[in-house]
Amino acid sequence: MYKTDRSAKLMLLAITLLLAMLVLRPVLEPASRVFAQAARFDHVMIVSTAFLYKGQQGMLVMDKRNANVWFFPRVTDTFQDPVLVMRLPFDKIDQTPH
Repeated sequence: MYKTDRSAKLMLLAITLLLAMLVLRPVLEPASRVFAQAARFDHVMIVSTAFLYKGQQGMLVMDKRNANVWFFPRVTDTFQDPVLVMRLPFDKIDQTPH
């Protein structure tokens, strides 16, 4: 019975040491600094990935900063320069309806 008592105490001691290491680890090792950065184009919302505009197929996107809608024509799996389709008057949403 003495041998099982000793092995139980050794197991409890090992568990206690492992838990102490887990608890003391953040204290001994300072956390490295992480800076969150917004995505470069997080203001762009893809409206449609397959859109037909003036006979050309391409992608339609909206700039959430100023409500401009742009069309990117696709020619042979490459996108060309964007074309401004329209500016949505989001400023008028806050006004009372007529």
